[in-house]
Amino acid sequence: MPSIFLSHTSIDKPFVEKLARDLKRIGVNVWFDKWEIKIGDSLTWKIEEGIRENEFLGIVLSPEALNSEWVKSELGAAWVKQMQTKKVFVLPIFYRDCQIPYFLSDRKFADFRSEYEHGFSELASVFGIEETEAITQDNWRKFTGNKKVPWKQYKIKEFEQLVTALVDRAYHYKWSAWVGGTANEYSITLYCSIKKENAYIHKSISIKLVGKSNAYMASNKDVSNPNNLKVSDFDIYIGNSVDACDELVWRTIDDFTSRYGMPTNKPHYHTESFPGMDEIYEATKEMIKRFNWYKGDKFL
Repeated sequence: MPSIFLSHTSIDKPFVEKLARDLKRIGVNVWFDKWEIKIGDSLTWKIEEGIRENEFLGIVLSPEALNSEWVKSELGAAWVKQMQTKKVFVLPIFYRDCQIPYFLSDRKFADFRSEYEHGFSELASVFGIEETEAITQDNWRKFTGNKKVPWKQYKIKEFEQLVTALVDRAYHYKWSAWVGGTANEYSITLYCSIKKENAYIHKSISIKLVGKSNAYMASNKDVSNPNNLKVSDFDIYIGNSVDACDELVWRTIDDFTSRYGMPTNKPHYHTESFPGMDEIYEATKEMIKRFNWYKGDKFL
């Protein structure tokens, strides 16, 4: 795994922290002083250790950085290392307009001055990384065609967020909620029944994270269990966010409550998932480890 020491001045720290986090997301080990230096540590020794142990030193170039004695010292140590190893070690990171030092002027630099993503792609290419957009909870849908990226765990996490938000919403209005099982994965139904003049009025709203599109779709069919719905029953497009689903559910429940009032029956909540054998096995191993004094990995 490639590694880099980020040399910078304090005024540039917000930019450097963002850069450090983005580099970590694409698999680069980053030495960033805010993360590495603790109270009581020797600044000199920790910096020397960081320069010595990392594969590259990234010098974040700005007018203030070039006037910083700390940056000059770090750059000097890095230049000595580069001369001794006869390998490219110093990577210029052009953040803000300044006079580039003579001994760096003939070097290709990552240019962040006009566009962050352009500079980031240039820097990532040094480490042999072509795909510079890292998967996050917000963009996992972009990676569903990439077998090397664990996007499914982000999908599961988002559905957990959806269930939590909608069940909390249902609880507030005394509606019931039922999460679909293996017969209708990634689905949830919220429903209620209210008795008016010797007759029951039913209302349901179901939501599903659908197939290949991974978009949220809704159904107004009168069911309490989403496992009784077909994929084709989800015919109302919502979007790709938990917030959009929560807003639709809120409007549906609030409108129904305004017309007919709050339910008087006790609500029920079926929110359990139905794990496969592999998941049960892994959960069992974790439980065994939790109640075992031995915390190694030699035989568990």
